[in-house]
Amino acid sequence: MLTLVLLAMTLALAAPDWTDCPSPCRCKWSSGKKTAICKEAGFTGLPGTLDEGIQVLDLSGNVIPKLPKAAFKSVGLINLQRIYFSTAGLSEIHHEAFKDLLILIEVDLSHNKICSLHPDTFRGNERLRVLYLSGNPLGQLVRSQFPSLPHLRTLELEGCQLEMIDKESFIHLTALETLNLRNNVLTNLSETAFMNFAHLKTLALDGNPWRCDCDLRYFKDWFLASTLHSVSLICANPETLSGRAWDEVPSEEFACPPQVFANSLQRVQAEAGGNVTLGCHVTGDPEPQVSWLYEGHPINHTWLIVEAEEGLVDKWTNISIYNVSDADVGLYTCVARNRLDIASVNVSLVLPEVVTATTLSKSDTNIVWWGLVVVGVAMGMSAVITVIVVCCVRRRSQSQRRNMKTSVSFTDQEKKLLEVSIATTTDRGTGSCEALGPDLELADPPVHITIEREPLPLAVYPPPPEFSTSTLPAGAYGNIFISVSVSRDPSIDVSRCPDLLDLPHRPKPIYHGMATLPRRAYAAPQYDNMGPRVTAGGSSTWSLPDAAAPAGTELPPPPPPPCISLTPEFVSL
Repeated sequence: MLTLVLLAMTLALAAPDWTDCPSPCRCKWSSGKKTAICKEAGFTGLPGTLDEGIQVLDLSGNVIPKLPKAAFKSVGLINLQRIYFSTAGLSEIHHEAFKDLLILIEVDLSHNKICSLHPDTFRGNERLRVLYLSGNPLGQLVRSQFPSLPHLRTLELEGCQLEMIDKESFIHLTALETLNLRNNVLTNLSETAFMNFAHLKTLALDGNPWRCDCDLRYFKDWFLASTLHSVSLICANPETLSGRAWDEVPSEEFACPPQVFANSLQRVQAEAGGNVTLGCHVTGDPEPQVSWLYEGHPINHTWLIVEAEEGLVDKWTNISIYNVSDADVGLYTCVARNRLDIASVNVSLVLPEVVTATTLSKSDTNIVWWGLVVVGVAMGMSAVITVIVVCCVRRRSQSQRRNMKTSVSFTDQEKKLLEVSIATTTDRGTGSCEALGPDLELADPPVHITIEREPLPLAVYPPPPEFSTSTLPAGAYGNIFISVSVSRDPSIDVSRCPDLLDLPHRPKPIYHGMATLPRRAYAAPQYDNMGPRVTAGGSSTWSLPDAAAPAGTELPPPPPPPCISLTPEFVSL
């Protein structure tokens, strides 16, 4: 028996004590509860080495920006009753961060960076009694901002930059006794938001910039009639009430100036003889008085009917006009006034524009004649301008023609070179320039070439048939124009037409004391007026007799064409 007692004592002494929590935390009994104090200990997350029996955890002053899902359960701290998380740099809380903390009664999340709080954040923590959220930039509280917390007694929301609180934000907090809304930016509240508090004892609202107008009047009357106020609330707006306490201002001075809105366009078009209704929407508290003006004067037309819809702070006022005429066209003004201010809106009534056309009578025939004269003069000027433009174009064309290069004379050697040059520009197969086709364009101004022999009485023989006209053929064959002019020898018989160049006949040479072999008859080229010939070797020759014919060979005369004296002509190649 003694052995068992000694063994139990040994095991008890060997077991770790919950108070031996890791540094820098300090674990101790406080108010009868196991408490772990880890304030300003440099933690960036929840400590995972604390005893699971810890009931109070203080992590204030650390830097823990986020609480994930089941944050406390994940480190074995499921018996927590109080959590102090003030000034810990917390900005994000998962809506299930406090999951399974069934005996949690107090949470302090004040002075962190929480911008929004999910409505289900504390769902399941039904024993929660105190919640501190002061000093977080929440901005607003939405409908059902908190889940069902039937035991919550105190809610601290001081300095949370609240601008708006929904009428049903606290609908599930039926046991709330203390609500602190100090030092926010609230300008208005509805008494409906607090009607569900049967046990509410303290409602702190000081430090907000209240706008003391008709929208706040009913809450002001409810709040002053209750036993919740302990500090006087001060008006910030409007200027007429700024700095005055709520209990010093009569309720009727919590008023709204009138506002007027036209129920249609501010420019209304009506048909002559028809009916039209003009209306305006008026708001204001106390009830504004509404009247209509026509061109700035009170309406006294007996045919106008003014209709007003019943209402105190929101009403419609219409004016109906029957059998509209020019006398009704103009500016109508809806005016609303109460003790605070006067407001108005203008509506213009117009009729469709009538378009008229002027016809000419017999007495206006002079105007018609003058119109015809003007039209004739204009047409004449247009014709003159057209003629001037055409003349300028033609003169420019003639000027370009005059600027052609002048005629050039060639020697016999240059003529042969010219023949070769001309031959290379003709078609090898036909010997005609027509093969160049009609699509060839003149790249440069035409060059005139004149072949002359000597200044004798001029007689021009007709060119080949394909160049027998003085105009350029249908298809352009180049940009060289050749004028061939030869002179007749007066001593030659007129009945025999010489060749184109009219070369002189050479005397047959006489040989003495020599014998020669018989020679094959020489076939003299015949003039056929057909231009150059292309040989198998690719050379081109003219059908004119060669000036350098073999000695002793007498050239037979060409067939006598009709001799016609012509002026020099240009032949296009």
